[in-house]
Amino acid sequence: MGYKTFQIIVDSPTGSYYAGSNVTGRVIVALEKPKKVRGLKIEFSGKAKVSWSETESVRKDNNETTTETVTYTAEEEYFSNKYYIIGSESNEVEIPAGENVYPFSTTLPPRLPTSFDGEHGHVRYTIKATLDRPWKMDETTTLFVTVVTPVDLNLLPQVKEPMKKEANKTFCCLCCKSGPLTLAGTIPFSGYTPAQTIVATIEVDNASNVRISAVKCKLKKVLKWIAKSPNSKERIDNVDLVKVELDEVLPNGSKSWTQNIDIPHMPFLNLDACSIIKVDFFLEMEACATGPHKNLLLTFPITLGTVPLYQVNGVSQPTADPNKPLPLYPPLQPLPEPTAPTENADIGFKVTPATIASPTA
Repeated sequence: MGYKTFQIIVDSPTGSYYAGSNVTGRVIVALEKPKKVRGLKIEFSGKAKVSWSETESVRKDNNETTTETVTYTAEEEYFSNKYYIIGSESNEVEIPAGENVYPFSTTLPPRLPTSFDGEHGHVRYTIKATLDRPWKMDETTTLFVTVVTPVDLNLLPQVKEPMKKEANKTFCCLCCKSGPLTLAGTIPFSGYTPAQTIVATIEVDNASNVRISAVKCKLKKVLKWIAKSPNSKERIDNVDLVKVELDEVLPNGSKSWTQNIDIPHMPFLNLDACSIIKVDFFLEMEACATGPHKNLLLTFPITLGTVPLYQVNGVSQPTADPNKPLPLYPPLQPLPEPTAPTENADIGFKVTPATIASPTA
């Protein structure tokens, strides 16, 4: 076939870039003998896609009902940039034998959704190199890179404020109404980074005659998938990231806790610039009532960022260092060996490195 190497290499050691930064690298073409081509074309693109299937009942014209599988989809593109590194669509050039290195660069737009792979959709950024060959099938090689749009929590005043919520309810037992059950919760602020700890205060005053079997705390990720075809439809998936179960509270009793909720180490996700995939995080506090009674629930929206809060109400945060600059590339996990893209709903994020097409004759 004449090819020893046809490969894309980026200068980022992790294959990761911030939105708005320059992506630089090189295409390596190693040949056993010279080869004539129109040119070497490089293409950068960022796209999102959503897809899932549902079984639905459909009424036919004869009033009979059948079941059909309907696939809901949506796509959107964030940027595309392509140009010839050598040659052009109307020229012909010769690539000499041996190893040939062709540098490239492009600038990412400043506002992009973070790279993401989930159960029903993804946001992916690719670099594709094409050897445009006259009268023959083109040769291609593709590299997936990670793009992160950082969020500095210090620039969001609303996440520095303490949050306190309270809810209460009464239970009806036969003809008697019980005293109220009151659930109150407080968190010192609502902006965090992965691996930080939420210090939550939970108070239960159970003036009712119903036993509270447990008080549960959950940190949840809520993913919303938004389809456009064959019609508009939304799908919502809930993922429990952290679950903590506290003690029971007997009738006419009360308890309070100060509970640490450790946010897990996980890839950062910012999908603000994506209109077909949305992600939100919530801290839930729930008083679980026994018997045929509904539980009492408090929900706190949580904002996750890349730069932790330096100060809250004048108090320095021990895990934040304002003198430490952002790294040039996001501190993500090293890229795995080349594989085809896979999806994981629990992790919600995967990066796939180079996928090299086999050269054809």
